[in-house]
Amino acid sequence: MNSQVRKVNGFHLATLALLCTAFTPPAWALITRKGQEMRENRMRVNKWTGLAAALGLLSAASTPLWAETGAGLGNGIATANSPHNFATGSVGGIINDSGEICRVCHVPHDHARQRYLNGLLWNHEVSSQSYSMYSNTWSKTLTGTQSAQPDGHSKLCLGCHDGTVAMDTFDKYVGDGSNTMRNLHGLSIIGWFTDGANIDLRGTHPISIAFPAGETGDGKNFTDPTTATWSRGQTVAATLDNGKVQCSTCHDVHDQESVPGTHLLRTAQTTVEGGVPSGLCLTCHVK
Repeated sequence: MNSQVRKVNGFHLATLALLCTAFTPPAWALITRKGQEMRENRMRVNKWTGLAAALGLLSAASTPLWAETGAGLGNGIATANSPHNFATGSVGGIINDSGEICRVCHVPHDHARQRYLNGLLWNHEVSSQSYSMYSNTWSKTLTGTQSAQPDGHSKLCLGCHDGTVAMDTFDKYVGDGSNTMRNLHGLSIIGWFTDGANIDLRGTHPISIAFPAGETGDGKNFTDPTTATWSRGQTVAATLDNGKVQCSTCHDVHDQESVPGTHLLRTAQTTVEGGVPSGLCLTCHVK
């Protein structure tokens, strides 16, 4: 018998050993066998408890990927499970306990915070990162003026989508840094790689860049944004931000004019999505 003191159903085995002479061998065997069964039962319970905990952690990590496709619905942000409706969906359940849809990004009053200086009554923290921008080094047909750093609507989008700012850092709340988009919704990160200390945007479509003047409608490189239209009828010009191509030019953040089942795209990119091959690209680019 092990010299270490152990308990079986509240009794010390050492005490049971002293009492064993009062029992016939079958009775003692019954007690020790009962203790062994109880230990085995506890091991089984612990095993399943551990498995359940592991599955729980897996579920917590993977559940937010319900919208990993970024699927727009085309019916407005108020529609349940629209990608930016954080009053619903698994990501919303993690980052937003306000019960509101708009408040994650916008707020009607400043509440002693000057995030409104970013425009649009902005309420979410913006990124302090620096970026390596796409430039005409990468494309000789890129003649529009490129901002040195993201600005306008794109700067606001990157407040979540570059993966450095916690998604729950809005209003009076300061996230602990764990609930970033990189952790909760990884495939929506813009700029996965770094270029030294910068987030590298050279692998994504240029943003914060002026639509090329003097080349529109010439039939060579770009369509005329005043006549080229997205699938819901808006002109490309109407979706430029002060004449610049931004994230919001191709993506409808409020899901009012997006093609259902796409990454909030304003025009389908494939026949499966209900459009023509590369339909989004060809709305602007002449190829």
